Amino acid sequence: MKTKTGVLLIIVSALFFNVNVAFSQKSAELKYKLKKGEKYNFSTNVDMDMTFEAGGNTATMESVMDIYMTSTILNVENDVINQDFVFDRIAMNQKIFGMEINYDSDDTSTYNSGMGAKVGQEMNKIIGQSIVMSMDDRGNIIDLDLSGIDNTDITNNITSGNTYTVYPDHKVKVGDTWESDINPIKGGDMKVHVNYKLVKLSKKSATIEVKGSITANEVKGEEINMNGTTEGEMIVNVKTGILISSKIDLDMTMDIEQNGTKFPATLLSTSTTTVKKVK
Repeated sequence: MKTKTGVLLIIVSALFFNVNVAFSQKSAELKYKLKKGEKYNFSTNVDMDMTFEAGGNTATMESVMDIYMTSTILNVENDVINQDFVFDRIAMNQKIFGMEINYDSDDTSTYNSGMGAKVGQEMNKIIGQSIVMSMDDRGNIIDLDLSGIDNTDITNNITSGNTYTVYPDHKVKVGDTWESDINPIKGGDMKVHVNYKLVKLSKKSATIEVKGSITANEVKGEEINMNGTTEGEMIVNVKTGILISSKIDLDMTMDIEQNGTKFPATLLSTSTTTVKKVK
């Protein structure tokens, strides 16, 4: 009896292996197939450490930020997808020079006084505001209407490559690679170059390895001398193209200017995003 059970397990295992191998050899055309009226909730956690030199001393600012957004598909015309992003909530914890700042857009007590008030003054401008983004069915950004919102690092997250994959205009199979250039900031020379590799494919999802580079000499008229690399993984829905989850690491160096003085800074961060369709 044990022998028969063992043989059966081997046969079943072999069948599963053969099915997986067979499917991994198949190709898939990845693109965004979204419909008017669909809504998606985006939840992003950013764990960031920025180390900089000032006055001969080295200091580190530790920040953890949670960003919650809702995307509504406004319409789809000629493979162009127009969608509206609304910032629902932002929560942040920041530590530097022995001080700690907590901010939560859902908790008024965190921005009524002290340093929290200064943070809240800027953050609260974003809550409830919308960004209209147009992209083609491959994920190439056509237009980004900020509707008066300052183009901060928070808004740039939408087009930085953490949220939307740019797909090739042909079918891909496991092992295939492609690349894309993304320009997340208007009025600046920031360039994001991303290399993608399909590492896993099933009927429901595709796992894509992401490696990129970020460079900028000027943003909004200010010199910044930014250089960085990104690396991580994105899992996307094969049927719709929409992101399921992602984890992206960023390693960046830059020059920061404060009160007319420039000093170097290093930024390390990990961004984790999950997306769920609103039923």
